[in-house]
Amino acid sequence: MKLKSLATALAGVFAASVAYAGTDAGKEVCVMEEPLGATLSAGYMTNYVFYGVDLGEHGIWTSVDYTIDAMGIPVDVGVWYINPADGFANDELDVYASVTQEFAGFDVTTGVVGYFFPESGADATYELALGLGRSLGVVDWNGTARYDFELQAWYFDTGISKEFALCDSTSLVISTGIGYQIDYWAAGNAFNDVYVKAALPIALRSNVTLEPYVAGLFALDAIDGFQDDIIHGGVSLSVDF
Repeated sequence: MKLKSLATALAGVFAASVAYAGTDAGKEVCVMEEPLGATLSAGYMTNYVFYGVDLGEHGIWTSVDYTIDAMGIPVDVGVWYINPADGFANDELDVYASVTQEFAGFDVTTGVVGYFFPESGADATYELALGLGRSLGVVDWNGTARYDFELQAWYFDTGISKEFALCDSTSLVISTGIGYQIDYWAAGNAFNDVYVKAALPIALRSNVTLEPYVAGLFALDAIDGFQDDIIHGGVSLSVDF
């Protein structure tokens, strides 16, 4: 899909969604009494950074996420597509599913992801992930372990975040973390990268969120031979249905 046509189509979808949300309540319109549990998102990023490595510049992406309530256990499923305009990465389509449950005060998430590359024809790869998260009071902590079956490699990351409410509709989220790899980007075990990020989620409406961000990527031993330290950013728009 061409970037221009993708951006035009997504802009039309979001414009229609916002217009619908703002329809005069006195008019007879079709209104969903219960949300479907779906989220449509799209965004732009100056650099597509994946596990500490810059895979391409000027990426436009879109995603659809849906929550299925399976026997009282919510299962999150979705698809995510990106096509960086510059760089060595071609298009990428991710298909994923995850389940999050609370256990011993931790939010425990298990998930699977399939990575597909329709344009380049590169082999697909599959990943299993286990994540933990917990509020520490002052900050929130998270950590994730991922195993790639095709690469037979591990990637770990851990970090903390803090949200500051600026007003009723806007907050500032500051986060930082570190990554560690085993045979993922380089042979053997080594620290991968450190990141810092500032995001500004803005609730335009009760179901529409705009989120610009800026982030810093700092390469460590595993990738510093080919990855520069960079400052990158982007913006996303999400609509809940």
